[in-house]
Amino acid sequence: MFHIGVLAPRLPAAAEVLRRIEEAGTALGPDLQRPEVSLVWQPVEGRWDAWQRNDPDTVRTQLALGCVRLRQSGAHFFVCPDDTAYALLDDPGLDLALPGIHVAGVVAAAAQRQGFARVGVLGTRWTLDAGRYADELEPMGLSAVALPLWDQTTLHSIVFDELVRGRFSLESRDTVLALVEDLQGEGCEAVVVGCPELAALVSPASSPLPLLDATQLLADAAVAVATGAAPLPRWRGGPDEGTVTDPWARSAG
Repeated sequence: MFHIGVLAPRLPAAAEVLRRIEEAGTALGPDLQRPEVSLVWQPVEGRWDAWQRNDPDTVRTQLALGCVRLRQSGAHFFVCPDDTAYALLDDPGLDLALPGIHVAGVVAAAAQRQGFARVGVLGTRWTLDAGRYADELEPMGLSAVALPLWDQTTLHSIVFDELVRGRFSLESRDTVLALVEDLQGEGCEAVVVGCPELAALVSPASSPLPLLDATQLLADAAVAVATGAAPLPRWRGGPDEGTVTDPWARSAG
């Protein structure tokens, strides 16, 4: 049994992935051991300026330090329940202290498994700018459809100005559902929901298209790896923790 590490910039998202890991573990049956899980919370509260500036060096280094702490806790690999963070983890730089399960690969495999040839993507502007879903889907003969720039800006604002601050409104729900309808009009057969907060806003029952919930898929993938049903990931794993320093230490004293 392998030990799961959860690297979490936002605590509500971490709670959701932990809940879903527990559900996936329970589904294994009463006679099977549950995987061990360690959590490192890398809070973005008080650090919005670095995220909003998309300062990749500072934020990526902080996430890398979290991987060091997860390895020190005994974790063998990590998942990150924050689709935006993958945009920073993907940036060039030193390998991480642990290998990770990449959200785009997990979602692309699920789209192929479920027979969706064309999928839309909902997420922050940084997620959509990165184009990582297209990079994973296209080699499989599938396609990813991003929102127009003005809709990306609207959705980014809903996520960061409302959802991550715990504000969920009917108006924002209707706006997101309208975006899903637009993607349906573009021929999409399903929609990737990258942010856990978006999954809380738009349910499968209310969506005009099937949802590929990245948080649920990551949790299922983590349990599969932990139990040996899937191989250990190799993405970004590597260095000695001595190569990673805390970028916030300068302001701590």
